[in-house]
Amino acid sequence: MKRIDLNGFWNVRDNEGRFSLDGTVPGVVQADLVREGLLPHPYVGMNEDLFKEIEDREWIYEREFEFKEDLKEGERVDLVFEGVDTLSDVYLNGVYLGNTENMFIEYRFDVTNILREKNHLEVYIKSPIRVPKALEQNYGVLGGPEDPIRGYIRKAQYSYGWDWGARIVTSGIWKPVYLEVYRARLQDSTAYLLKLEGKDALVRVNGFVYGEGNLSVEVFVNGEKTGEFPVFEKNGERLFDGVFHLEDVRLWYPWNVGEPYLYDFVFVLKDSNGEIYREEKKIGLRRVRIIQEPDEEGKTFIFEINGERVFAKGANWIPSDNILTWLTDEDYEKLVKMARSANMNMLRVWGGGIYEREIFYRLCDELGIMVWQDFMYACLEYPDHLPWFRKLANEEARKIVKKLRYHPSIVLWCGNNENNWGFDEWGNMSRKVDGINLGNRLYLFDFPKICTEEDPSTPYWPSSPYGGEKANSEKEGDRHVWYVWSGWLNYENYEKDTGRFISEFGFQGAPHPETIEFFSKPEEREIFHPVMLKHNKQVEGQERLIRFIFGNFGKCKDFDSFVYLSQLNQAEAIKFGVEHWRSRKYKTAGTLFWQLNDSWPVFSWSAVDYFKRPKALYYYARRFFAEVLPVLKKRESKIELLVVNDLRETKEVSLRLAAYERTGEKVFEKTYRTVLPADGVCSVDRIELPDDLFFFVEAEIDGVKYRNYRVFRKWRDLELPDPEISLEDMGDFIELTAKSPAFGVKILSDEVPEDDFLFLEPEKSITIKKPDGIRGVKSLYDYLKR
Repeated sequence: MKRIDLNGFWNVRDNEGRFSLDGTVPGVVQADLVREGLLPHPYVGMNEDLFKEIEDREWIYEREFEFKEDLKEGERVDLVFEGVDTLSDVYLNGVYLGNTENMFIEYRFDVTNILREKNHLEVYIKSPIRVPKALEQNYGVLGGPEDPIRGYIRKAQYSYGWDWGARIVTSGIWKPVYLEVYRARLQDSTAYLLKLEGKDALVRVNGFVYGEGNLSVEVFVNGEKTGEFPVFEKNGERLFDGVFHLEDVRLWYPWNVGEPYLYDFVFVLKDSNGEIYREEKKIGLRRVRIIQEPDEEGKTFIFEINGERVFAKGANWIPSDNILTWLTDEDYEKLVKMARSANMNMLRVWGGGIYEREIFYRLCDELGIMVWQDFMYACLEYPDHLPWFRKLANEEARKIVKKLRYHPSIVLWCGNNENNWGFDEWGNMSRKVDGINLGNRLYLFDFPKICTEEDPSTPYWPSSPYGGEKANSEKEGDRHVWYVWSGWLNYENYEKDTGRFISEFGFQGAPHPETIEFFSKPEEREIFHPVMLKHNKQVEGQERLIRFIFGNFGKCKDFDSFVYLSQLNQAEAIKFGVEHWRSRKYKTAGTLFWQLNDSWPVFSWSAVDYFKRPKALYYYARRFFAEVLPVLKKRESKIELLVVNDLRETKEVSLRLAAYERTGEKVFEKTYRTVLPADGVCSVDRIELPDDLFFFVEAEIDGVKYRNYRVFRKWRDLELPDPEISLEDMGDFIELTAKSPAFGVKILSDEVPEDDFLFLEPEKSITIKKPDGIRGVKSLYDYLKR
């Protein structure tokens, strides 16, 4: 096999004759126009609007290339497009090869008999606006938010705008292009656990073969040959399929349950003369089950990996850029490692974005982070009553499952995001054809069959949320909790929710101040300035921020305080929700907050902003997702101390609970020693104390301390005094101490601190790594208007 790279600079022009430039492949037109200075950066000021003016254009990509290979008998040449965004016609040397209809999948064209020594390749990319608009006129308007024309095109749905994302409807060749010369090749080889027999396992392998001849596939595991399997034909496809025994098997686990072990698999395609082609993959072996059993509250929804129940702690993942080709492998590595550093063991790949790059799944495999993988359908009716659309959707699903199924981190395939909830309750997604909601042919009939056929080792779930009498039931399945924040209710209402698995809930907060400086001028930094409104995409997003800041903290004294308080409010809200649901462990079996990351610089629900600067929520997440979490809850007239333990064994714990007046005077302290049940929750004590005190709790296990606090009254009612924080420089570290309770302690420095938005118990010092350019420290007290 040989690949001839066709990436690099191509000639790009639009159909109206305004633009002609050197465009990059992989790339999109919008990025090239910015690079060439023909359009300004879309993420600054109001510039996003300028990109809407070019949405309806068509673009011609052209390049010349030479082909001087002497083909051997039986060899063929494929022209491979790993991804075209989105609708295009492809020509080679004036010959029409075919078209592309789906941004998410690979297209191959046999060009063996069309190639010359000198060649001209042309890709004519159609407008992602004109075509779906024409389809909408023919077939009708689809129900749902954002621009409903998006339902007629298999393109990343968020590119048409979302309540956290810019509208930048990209066009281009967004993934690599190359020629592949081969006689026969392998694709989508995989391995999965079929059966455990004590310490040994029965492993199934299979994959697909393209090419003729008497072929077989040898499989090697960690360098040892495990078997050779013949290639045969089934349902019009050529494939290999077989099983082998693996002794002393090592299983893949989420990081907080066990080792995410990966085997080195090599699949070698052979004929009588030897090796022709190979695929090398790191594959983890695991068994996944969702436990759905009746209980007193309805029905459980618990992930079980290799027989071990796992409480899911994590966040939702959206595309990390509106212009996807600006993303680098380093961006992915930083974000996924930040998730792991925040003690997350699951990320949900949301259904309005993209099937992520291989590096994302590889990192999750290696780090032991489970992936809830949506298919790319979100918040809309989809026209699956049309045969051509249903065929296109099923081709996509089958190709994606085949491509990604070898990743052990993918523990669930999910049909869509929120569509079935929309059918039940939204009122604008109620159209049915032959009694079936638009989309349910896919989610309820086609996708489960495809997943069972192509990846029987991974469960399928029809939608998120889904389960119960209505899709967003509290009693069973997964649940999205949006009456808080979006419904204008404050976060104390999380405590009333008894959902079985919370796969979405969120609260907005501002991005990092330096990120705001990137997209705005000083005079634009006002809460309701048009630039700020442009960079908060939720309807009345800024109004909600003000409502909840005022409701919880009181008035903002300036814009800087608004930014700080919105972040702290966001962090406090998600902390409150997570503590509630974790303390219900396995009655609720997961909390995935909305959202980890951003696609552009914006006021949003993210924990990490577009430039990967952590917000207060990120620092909080490290603490509230820790393996041991002491929690304080109000139970009628008493205050209950609980400890959540995610460790897989019983542990002896030392605890200290203290309560203070706002001035720093200690009014209560008690110590405890108890044994925590493995992977459970322990109620330690109930005490009767006034709820206007400041409570601090510390748990110590095996020399590791886990700290938490609880303030039961609203911050605005507490009249916090100056905590008089002292900062001592200790070389590589700094030590912080406060005279009275201090919250939201912010390190002022040039470098992003390793830890931030801290809390300080009076006269109890904490030590953290010193960031570069440290200028001091502030706390909540400094940002409140008095």
